[in-house]
Amino acid sequence: MNDNERQFEEFVRSINFDDKSNPGHRDELEEKLMRVLSRRPRQKWSLPTWRILMKNRVTGLAAAAVIILAIIIGFIEPGRPIGASAAFAAAMDNLKQARTFSCTETFQMEYQDGEKHGKYLLKQKWMFKEPDRERHETLTSPWPRYIGETTIMDYGKRRQLVLRPVEKTATLHDMSSDYDIDGKTGDLKLRQLSKSLRDRLLEWSAGAVDDLGKAKLNNRTVRMLQSRKGQCVTTVWIEPGTDLPLQIGLKWTDNSREPVMYTAIQIDTELDDDLFSLEPPVGFTVTVDKSDWTDYKGKMFARMRYISIACFVYANKHDNQFPGELTDLVMAGIVTDEVLNKVLTAQNEPGGQAMIRYRRPGTDVNGRAIGVMLYEKYDQWPDDGIVVCFADGHCEIISDQNRFQALIK
Repeated sequence: MNDNERQFEEFVRSINFDDKSNPGHRDELEEKLMRVLSRRPRQKWSLPTWRILMKNRVTGLAAAAVIILAIIIGFIEPGRPIGASAAFAAAMDNLKQARTFSCTETFQMEYQDGEKHGKYLLKQKWMFKEPDRERHETLTSPWPRYIGETTIMDYGKRRQLVLRPVEKTATLHDMSSDYDIDGKTGDLKLRQLSKSLRDRLLEWSAGAVDDLGKAKLNNRTVRMLQSRKGQCVTTVWIEPGTDLPLQIGLKWTDNSREPVMYTAIQIDTELDDDLFSLEPPVGFTVTVDKSDWTDYKGKMFARMRYISIACFVYANKHDNQFPGELTDLVMAGIVTDEVLNKVLTAQNEPGGQAMIRYRRPGTDVNGRAIGVMLYEKYDQWPDDGIVVCFADGHCEIISDQNRFQALIK
């Protein structure tokens, strides 16, 4: 299991996908998935790891993940918070306007490693410094090698540094060909700093608010506020006078999910530039990742990722049946004709010939979608191979034409 699959499997095992009664449930799933995906390796990426999700076809587990992914890439517009009290809204507004942000996130998570299965308290630290730097630290893990793992992303320099203190290794990744699709226009855009955690906290602030009065937090007198959204209760500890949130807790009254705590929240405080340095520490073995993904392949990957998610959304709406043709996505109202055409064709040739071909996935004896779903169109086999997206959601470059032909028989 590679790092991306391990992170995603942790995410999948930690949540109750079948909880449809809680309107706030989707928000948290989206947030966790978005953070997992933001640390994906560039060379090869499952989107998501459908081998995990599709064990129950495209229902149950996959259904909620499809909705999450649809929100992430713009198929569904998330709602804005409403009904908050003035003090609560002010605290959240301060959070939204932050130039810097950091916090520690803690919640109980299940894990599985071979035959070993259990629970552990996941603790991780998030921070960003606008406009383009982000840092994530894994503070606890059932896998010793990942304890203290730190990922630093500089979207201005288009570089990512992954540090593993236990192993004393540092890996530098090139992000210059890391793209996303604008779900409203279909345009390609370079990935930028995600402020999703801050924004999700805003989403969780929706609903009526109760003023719980004064309380003690780390020997400080603070004010406690509370909001409710479905089964989710959000409690905020704010600093009097500034209305800045110091701690935020999420709890589900039906015990459908483990509580989540955001502590040590710091807003607009000085964050040392060294925290976001791409210079590996002294004594670490440094590896420079030389990806075989060219800029063209990176753009093709982003297009296929977008279309594949649209296909999963379609299947979720149509009794697990994938579209017969990609135009079915337009008929179903999942994407517009303009966006689909722009994603399928060269950006400088709108309305031209499609650069991507679609094959309706088959199913195995267990009802799981299998086979090649999308592939890069070619007249002559290119020397650097073609990008292929499989029905389990992962994309890769296939260099061997004979292998590809065998896959699409």
